[in-house]
Amino acid sequence: MDPDTGIDAVFNWGTFDPSRPWFIPRFAYGDMQYTLSVEPLSRFVMGAQAEQRGIVEQELRLDQDKKQAIWELLLDNMRPENRAYAYDFVRDNCSTRILDLLLAVDAVQRVPAGDEVTYRSMVGAYLHGEAWLGLGIDLVFGYPMDRIVSAKDRAFLPLALEDLLDEATTPGGESLIRQTRTLLDLAWEPVEPALTRSEWLFWAISILIVLHTLRVGGGPSALDRFLLGALGSAGLFLLLMWVGTQHWVTAWNADLLWAVPTHLIAALWWERMPGLQMYLRASAIVAGVALLLQLAFFDAMPSAVIPLVAAIALRFWMSSSQQWNVVHPEPA
Repeated sequence: MDPDTGIDAVFNWGTFDPSRPWFIPRFAYGDMQYTLSVEPLSRFVMGAQAEQRGIVEQELRLDQDKKQAIWELLLDNMRPENRAYAYDFVRDNCSTRILDLLLAVDAVQRVPAGDEVTYRSMVGAYLHGEAWLGLGIDLVFGYPMDRIVSAKDRAFLPLALEDLLDEATTPGGESLIRQTRTLLDLAWEPVEPALTRSEWLFWAISILIVLHTLRVGGGPSALDRFLLGALGSAGLFLLLMWVGTQHWVTAWNADLLWAVPTHLIAALWWERMPGLQMYLRASAIVAGVALLLQLAFFDAMPSAVIPLVAAIALRFWMSSSQQWNVVHPEPA
C-alpha cells in the first residue's frame, strides 16, 4: 500500500486456474500457464493466513523515476495479452519475475554471490516436513538440478529471493532494502532432520532384502521378480518424465541406472526370457556403478534409496551367481 497515492494493490505472478481443461495432464507435461493477478493487501493477507503462509514486507530504496518505471511495467504486464506466461519451476516463476522486474529498471547494481549450492539442495532444504513429497521430487529431478546455482538464479525460491534482496545494493551503493516488516508471522526456517520417515522405511526394506538373501542364498525367487517389476515401473515413469514432457529439470536422470525400465520386461517375461541369469548379473553391476558414481562424482541419488539400491545389487548378484534352471516352453 502506498500512503502517498492511496494505491492498495498486491501483484502476484503465482496465480493459476485449476479448472482449466486437462489441468493435471498439462501440469505433468510441463504446459503450465500462470497469470499475473492483482488484489488488495487485506485480501492477500487473508489468503495467506488461510494457507498458513507467512508474509514479510521488504521496503525497497527506490527513487521516484524507478518507482514510476516499475509501475508502468506492472500495468503493461496486466494487459490481457501479457498476463499469462509459461511457468518454469526454476527459470521463470512468481519469484524470479520480481528480480527480473527490478533488474529491468536498473534498481539493483550488485547481486551477492552467496554460497555454492545446487538447485537440488536448495529445494530439498524446504521439503524437510514432507518426507515423501521430497523423496518423489528428488527422484524425478535429473542432472540439471545438480548444477551450481548462479547468484541471480537463486531467486527461484521466495525465501532465497528475500535473502538475496537483503544483501543487494542500489546503483548508488546503498542497501536495496530500506526496512523489513513481518505482516504475517507464520514463516519457518528450513531444518534438516537426522533421518526422515522415508529413510527409516527404506532402511527397513533394505535390511529385510539382505536377510532374505543371506537366508535363502542364490537362485530365483518371487522377490527378484517383484523387485524387477517395481524398479522397472519406476524407471519407465522417470524415462517418460525425461523424454515425454517439456520439463528440462527431469532430463538426464541418473536414477535410471538402478531403476531401469527394461526391468519391467524381465518381470513380465520371467519364465520365457532367455539369458535372465546374465541379465540379473548385469543389473547388479549397473546398480553398483550407480552407487560408485553417487559416492565419487555427484549427489544425485536420494539418500533414502542408497541402502535400497545396495541391497538390490546384492540380491541380484546372489541370484545370478548360482546355477538355477528356468523352464522355457517348447515351441509349438
